Amino acid sequence: MKKNYIENLREELNRVTLEYTYKYQKIYDFEMGTGKEATHNNDADAFKHAFMQAYLMMANPKNFAKIIGDYHEYIEGWNYDKRENNMDLWNNAIGREVVHNIKSILGRDYEKYSTKELLDMAANQICQKMQKGELITNPFKDKRQYKNMEKERLKDSDRVFYEGEYWDDMDDDERLRYSNHYANYKTRIQGKFPSKAKLQARALAGDLIYVNNYTRADGTKVRGYYRRRVTY
Repeated sequence: MKKNYIENLREELNRVTLEYTYKYQKIYDFEMGTGKEATHNNDADAFKHAFMQAYLMMANPKNFAKIIGDYHEYIEGWNYDKRENNMDLWNNAIGREVVHNIKSILGRDYEKYSTKELLDMAANQICQKMQKGELITNPFKDKRQYKNMEKERLKDSDRVFYEGEYWDDMDDDERLRYSNHYANYKTRIQGKFPSKAKLQARALAGDLIYVNNYTRADGTKVRGYYRRRVTY
């Protein structure tokens, strides 16, 4: 059966990104298997998917990288283990995020850098995120879900407190978890906390977001709260 354009492109991308994966593995020494298992359900697998998306984003129109990545997982990989699809979709999103970060940092200077320099930056950021545990490297042990990716990656430091909330609304575990951020936040705003009504108004205006109660993949229960608007 004759292959379509996307299938041919996917094969070429897989060849190219595999070469890059071997190249950067020698630099960053992340886990890699051998033979057909070289990039299967390990660090190298996670890197390859994230890097492929970064590679595509640097030279193609907006959303093109996501379309190619989704096509592989939802169309070509329809009969794969869904946990492996989940891992790949998660790591694809990390790769796209890395390029957004690079473009944000470099601004107008982005165009001044060579493709090699930009890819080196992307590989470095991906490996840093891998070391911090932000990528999924084992689809069977990691319970984080791509469909819940935004909530799984919410940072406690994005939380916005209102008057009375810290003591009145939190249990002991929450107070312990947020203690450092609360102290820093209180210092930054000089102890003048806004009222809950003001935060509600800011959320209605789109300045803040209210996150409803949810449970993280590790079992941590998070009570609903207001946070800064952040793009992940």
